[in-house]
Amino acid sequence: MSGNEILFEQIRSSGCLSYLIGCAQEKVCVVIDPEIDKTDDYASLVDFLGAKLLYVVDTHTHADHNSACKLMRERYGVKVVMHRATDAPYVDVRVEDGDEIRFGQQALKVIYTPGHTQDAMCLLWGDRIFTGDTLLIGGCGRTDLPGGSAEQQWDSLRRLEALGNDLRVYPGHDYREAVSSLGDEKQKNPRLTIQSRDEFIHFMTSRHPPLPRKIQEALEWNRTPIYRQRGQGEGI
Repeated sequence: MSGNEILFEQIRSSGCLSYLIGCAQEKVCVVIDPEIDKTDDYASLVDFLGAKLLYVVDTHTHADHNSACKLMRERYGVKVVMHRATDAPYVDVRVEDGDEIRFGQQALKVIYTPGHTQDAMCLLWGDRIFTGDTLLIGGCGRTDLPGGSAEQQWDSLRRLEALGNDLRVYPGHDYREAVSSLGDEKQKNPRLTIQSRDEFIHFMTSRHPPLPRKIQEALEWNRTPIYRQRGQGEGI
């Protein structure tokens, strides 16, 4: 993909990463894994680009921060896209493995990758892949939170391993350099270099890291309609 064909911005909020991508020819955009503190920033960026926002996409149900999807749906009238396995009640478009999310002359291909959560998916876009929390730079998403499965995470990482080495990896979290290649991850990521499925499952299930600080707040927000936040009918 050439720079003349696409729009691309990576937005950082503490350790969370979200992405605004778009079709440059038709000036239509998608935001991937929007974070609630950046809601106005996404809208301002779309306006600056002279574009229209069509979709907001969550790669999975987040347990560590509040998604901006339902707020942007309410405020800007955009459609929310998630995998069909999600429990979120505000989703407009539920996708499955192999589906495409089309925007102008561009498309994201859905790759279903359960393991971190039951509704986790990655999004393939030309020479780039947005991996959410399935594959991180130098790691992978934990599997001990609601909907997690070490067995499924192993299988999902193997699906990603089968893709081309030159794919640029854009994860949903990082605290350092925020892009890698799939080839580099295959060689350097300790979670991908584990050779045995049983060894990987033992490693993932024997770890007991602290729960995310905002897990209750995040799951409540990300799993309920917008009007539940301050009581029935009170809005946000």
